Amino acid sequence: MKQKRFLWILIYILAAVLPSTLYVVDSSGSNITMMTAGVLGISAYMLFAFQFLLTSRPKMIDKQFGLDKLYRFHMKIAVLALLFAFLHKTLKEMNYSESFQTSLGDNAFTIFIAVSVFSILMMINKLFFKFQPVDYIRKILNNILKIKYQYKVLLHNLMMIGLIFLLLHVLFAYSVSSFLPLKIILIIYFAVPFALYFNHKIIKVYFNKNKRYTVSEIIKESNNIITIRFKPINGKVFDYQPGQFLYTRIKNNEIPQDEHPFTISSSPLQKGYVSITAKQLGDFTGKLDSAKVGDSAYIDGAFGAFSYLKRPANKKICFIAGGIGITPFLSMLRYMNAVNQDNKVILLWGARDLSEVICKNELEEYSARLKNFQFIPVLSNDNTYTGEKGFIGTELITKYVADFKDYDFYICGPPIMLDIQIKNLKSLGVSKNNIHFERFSI
Repeated sequence: MKQKRFLWILIYILAAVLPSTLYVVDSSGSNITMMTAGVLGISAYMLFAFQFLLTSRPKMIDKQFGLDKLYRFHMKIAVLALLFAFLHKTLKEMNYSESFQTSLGDNAFTIFIAVSVFSILMMINKLFFKFQPVDYIRKILNNILKIKYQYKVLLHNLMMIGLIFLLLHVLFAYSVSSFLPLKIILIIYFAVPFALYFNHKIIKVYFNKNKRYTVSEIIKESNNIITIRFKPINGKVFDYQPGQFLYTRIKNNEIPQDEHPFTISSSPLQKGYVSITAKQLGDFTGKLDSAKVGDSAYIDGAFGAFSYLKRPANKKICFIAGGIGITPFLSMLRYMNAVNQDNKVILLWGARDLSEVICKNELEEYSARLKNFQFIPVLSNDNTYTGEKGFIGTELITKYVADFKDYDFYICGPPIMLDIQIKNLKSLGVSKNNIHFERFSI
């Protein structure tokens, strides 16, 4: 897998430097300031164009890196592209007066800046962007403006208009328009990401029958936790590994019509359906109880690398869950119950009270049936509970996982809990290669 990752990284780097290299070769002998400005401009264009390739959720790349890492890379590259564009604009303004060609670039830069600031302040949560003042501003703006998520996504998609302006700006530049090979490459760099993005946003959603499902069953796990099972219209569920996630859009007038990511809670061995289990918290999840059997749904999956099957060699595993973060572990345990019954598995599940410990009977049944499985609920707000109380810390981990350096640890829960558990494990000396988690929510 490391070789494939290296290959993808190499391809990306080579693709990034190819247009600039051709530009430099063709412009040899030119003014160094103008050449630098040209390299910065072409590099900014390439990085912006490839952003649409990354956000089209290419599964061949997701298999190697995981979608959460892909999205974090996407955000870092956006910052780098804006920096290149700003430096290009600054150098050009020092040497050229305003023209139609430069106005196209200015319009593109304005759109990219505006959408980027909007995304940071209104869309990107602290899973990806941790800065307290920004978190505070984001909370205030969301409370005041109350913009629905689907409209935020629509505004974010204005980036495509900016890219079109940027393409025209680059093609009208004399150094590009007079050099046909470079011109062709830059057009390809627009056409390929645009085609993939169009397929992701339009073709898959409205024309791909394999993405069409219906709600086949709704299970009320607790007062605010619901499981929804989806049955494929064509009779076959997509292939997935336990622990992966999907995106879904349910066609119901009471549920927002934007797609959301959910961890798959069913096992790949449970044929004929795929299920999600969610806590009703936000704009989308808070409306899930309005779903009805027979509702149509769009489902795109599977994504992510959060599965013990990605690391089959290690048979000692510790799952650390926080609240509804139990869902990927339900999928993995349901799969293990049928396939990998000899694995040494410890589940530490932090919750407020027993009402949040869904599927308790099922997990206790696994404890009785599987000799190497331990299920330890840890409750923080239940005075009647006689088991482990408080929060999952280093003492509790070492109490149940004595030889912890021999284990692979999988963590899923709220962002704060995730960060705390990563710090706990690192303080115990657990290698980062044995700590697994995903941040896929935006």
